[in-house]
Amino acid sequence: MKQRMFARAGALLGAMVLSAGMIAIVSSPAQAASLGPVNISQTSGLVTDTPMFASGNTALCPTGYGENANLRVGKEGPPFSNLAPVLGGGGYDDPAENPNGITINPNRSFQTALGRAPEQGVWWIVMECYSLTEGRHDDEFRTAIVVEGNTWRVPIAEDTTTALAVTPASPVEQGTEVTFTATVTPADAVGTVEFRRGASVVGTAPVNNGTATFSTTALPIGTFNLSAAFVPTDATKFKPSASAATSYEIKAGDGVITAPVEIIADVAPGAFTLAVASPTTQLAGGTVGGAATGDLPTATVTDLRGTNVGWNLTGQLEDFTLAANTIPNSNLSWTPAAAKTSGSGAVTAGAAADLGDTRTLCSATSGSSAGTFTCGADLSLAIPDNVPPGEYSATLTLTLA
Repeated sequence: MKQRMFARAGALLGAMVLSAGMIAIVSSPAQAASLGPVNISQTSGLVTDTPMFASGNTALCPTGYGENANLRVGKEGPPFSNLAPVLGGGGYDDPAENPNGITINPNRSFQTALGRAPEQGVWWIVMECYSLTEGRHDDEFRTAIVVEGNTWRVPIAEDTTTALAVTPASPVEQGTEVTFTATVTPADAVGTVEFRRGASVVGTAPVNNGTATFSTTALPIGTFNLSAAFVPTDATKFKPSASAATSYEIKAGDGVITAPVEIIADVAPGAFTLAVASPTTQLAGGTVGGAATGDLPTATVTDLRGTNVGWNLTGQLEDFTLAANTIPNSNLSWTPAAAKTSGSGAVTAGAAADLGDTRTLCSATSGSSAGTFTCGADLSLAIPDNVPPGEYSATLTLTLA
C-alpha cells in the first residue's frame, strides 16, 4: 500500500494546509533473534549511575555487518537509545582486528540515555551491527535487565522442580473425583500450576507454600498422561518447571459399554497481515512557524499464524520536501494508541516520540500476540518559520515484523 504525503500552503494567506499519505509495507514475517549475550561489567546498579556500567562485550558481528557497532538500551524490539558513542571504522566482524570480540564503554547513565526515568519491568541491553550497504542487521546481541524502583539488575532466575501426585490410585471409574497435588520447590516460589491431561490444561491452581491442588470429576474415559507445570509469576526470579508424566486410567462403570472414536483435525496456519484504513490523512491548521495536527489512518494487524512469537509494527518517515526546501522528519511527532479487536493476545502502544528515527507504533510480545489489533496515532507537525509555503511531500513506511 503506497500513500503519498502532501503539504499545501496558500501563498497569499501564508497558511499551510497539510494532507498526508503513507506507504505501508508488510515485510516477510520475521522475528529478531539473539546473536548471543552482551556481557556487561556488573550485574546491577542505579538508573542514574554514570556510566550505567563500565563496559559491554560481545562476540564478533556477523560477516559483512562489521562497519559499525552500537551499544543501546530499550524495551523488547527497536527503537533503542544509545548508551555509548557508535563504534566506527569497520573491522567488527574481523577476528584479526578484534580477537577478543567487541567492547564498548558507555558514557552515560540509563536515565540519560532514555531522557527520562525508565519504567519498571524488563529492558534489553543490545549491541547492534551495521553494514555500509545493507544497514542494521536484523538480529542483535542482547541481555535482559530488570528495573525495580531506581535500580536495575541482570535477572538470575532460580531453578525450580515440580512433582505430581494423583489420588485415588488408578484405575478409577468415570465420575470419580480425582485430585492433583503438585509440589514445587523451593517452597517460596510464586506462581501457578497448570494441571494437564496430555497437552490439554484441565485446571490451574496457585502455589501456596510450595503446594498447589486441583480436583475434578470430569476426566473422560481412557488412559492418559497426567502432568503438572509450574508457571512463575516473575520469570526473572524463578524458572518454570514440569513434572514427569503419570499414566492414569479412567474406566467405564459396570454395565456401561464404550467405543472410542479418534477425531483428527488438521489445523493450518492463518494470516499475518497489515491493513491501513486509508491511503491519505489530513493535517489541519498549519501555518509557517506554527503546527499542523491530524490522525494516522488506523492500521490493523492480524496474527493468526499459530506461533504466538510476537510482532512489532514500526514507522520510518522521510523528510518533507518541496523542490529544494525541506521540513525534517523529526518535526513530525506521534502519540500512538492501540487496542485489541479479538483474540487471546495483547497489544502495547509505542511511546510518544518524534519520527526522526524508526519508531514503534505498537507491538505484541512473544506468548501473547495472537488475534486482531488496531493501532493509530495523533500526529503533530512543527513547521519551521523559514520555509516557504507550498505543497510538501513525505513518505512514511510502516513495517510489520
